[in-house]
Amino acid sequence: MNNILRKIVNRNAFLWILFAFSGLIFSIGLSWKVNSELNFTYSFWYETLEIESHIDRYAPQNRFGKGSFVNTDKRQHVELFQQVVDSINNHGAGLDKISFKTNGGSALLFTEAEVIHLQDVANLIDKLFIVWIIAGLVFLILTIFYIKTKSPTPNFKAKAAAILTLLVSVVLVFITFGFTKVFYYLHTVVFPDNHQWFFYYQESLMSTFMKAPDLFAAMSLNLILVVFLIYIFAYNVFSKTLTKLALNN
Repeated sequence: MNNILRKIVNRNAFLWILFAFSGLIFSIGLSWKVNSELNFTYSFWYETLEIESHIDRYAPQNRFGKGSFVNTDKRQHVELFQQVVDSINNHGAGLDKISFKTNGGSALLFTEAEVIHLQDVANLIDKLFIVWIIAGLVFLILTIFYIKTKSPTPNFKAKAAAILTLLVSVVLVFITFGFTKVFYYLHTVVFPDNHQWFFYYQESLMSTFMKAPDLFAAMSLNLILVVFLIYIFAYNVFSKTLTKLALNN
């Protein structure tokens, strides 16, 4: 009898972990889509991170003759960032054609190395999109399973402990190593070895008008905030549904 109970508990724990994890991955995918539509609030971070003064300082030093970028304004910077986001979400289409306008005409925004790197990012997003879809299907199937079978879920303390453990682990990693080091390390793991991914401000308008890695840290905050809101909303709907079903029986 004890062995049977132990198996049931283990199965329920495994299903809940799978349910929670697939929901989290799917929430990250939704968060990416939401933030893409909001242009990752680039306009807000533009002011907060003082990107304009950053551009004023480094654009004139560009080694590839793109110093005239310093004559562009915030409106154009916001539009250019939106074009980059749209291209990355569209398999990298048009990255090599994005250009900025000045009084003297127009010029391509990115060098070949920058285009290759952004194409790598687009390829990564394409792969992650498949992961998000699979996670969404698993999450949907398990949601239906819980509603149909009314299988028990862990108590509130167990759920909270699992979530807090995950969050604390992530925070400790960033506190211990720093966002920049973790960010750079992930680049070495994710992108091809022979593709450049680190760019000095003096050689890259991409790094300059995105003020890397500061803006990427801000974008991560955006993603986490929306993931949290989506996850809490989905969990509340799920819990209320199970409660109503229990009361009706």
